[in-house]
Amino acid sequence: MPAELSLAGRVAIVTGASRGIGRATALALAEAGAAVALAARDGEALERAAREVAAGGRRSIAVPGDVADPESASRLVESCVRELGPPDIAVANAGAFQDWGPMEELELGEWQRILAVDLTGTMLTCRAAARAMMATERGGAIVIVSSIAGLVAMPGAAAYAAAKAGVIGLTQTLAAEWAPRGIRVNALAPGFIRREQDPWASRPQTLADITARTPLGRRGEPREVALAALFLASPAAAFITGATLPVDGGWTLG
Repeated sequence: MPAELSLAGRVAIVTGASRGIGRATALALAEAGAAVALAARDGEALERAAREVAAGGRRSIAVPGDVADPESASRLVESCVRELGPPDIAVANAGAFQDWGPMEELELGEWQRILAVDLTGTMLTCRAAARAMMATERGGAIVIVSSIAGLVAMPGAAAYAAAKAGVIGLTQTLAAEWAPRGIRVNALAPGFIRREQDPWASRPQTLADITARTPLGRRGEPREVALAALFLASPAAAFITGATLPVDGGWTLG
């Protein structure tokens, strides 16, 4: 491994870490040498993921919570500082997807739920982590997980698209604000990624359409997104901030 990809001695926070991209990211950061504080709402699945990290020889803690709750974000960072040390890295991955449907039929409560998790929850995670980074004056790296829905139109998912476009704007603004404090902020925009609970399993035609629409001819794997997060969090990306990196098999090319 190139020295610039090593996270030896670093401490990382990953939200939405109980499964999928978040779990894969926690494991990838740990493989690179980081101690990891994992957060998610599903406490049982979160504990399993934390044990996987620990099985690789890295320190880990599981901190159940809801990113949309301001107290939860503070509790996560406080637990990390107390048990692992101040965070050098934060991956704001936790998110929720809306019920598919036209905008004119979208309930206000569903709109508010998606923005509370995907946009406000991301902001709360970033703010809490950055405050801890600023306190140490060592700087740090924050990676925000957005989506291709924040870059291109996704009919039927207006709330999700608005939230994910919002976090791209948040990424750019935080990168500009916090660069003088030594904190880099970048985003990932995953495309269609395989999940343990696959929403497309019962919709083979939609799955076929997704594959056909993707230039690389397949869906991505959580590990592939996790390795992109590792790069942006590592010293290898020391001169990158405010960027949004699509991890989409070329979907946004079309």
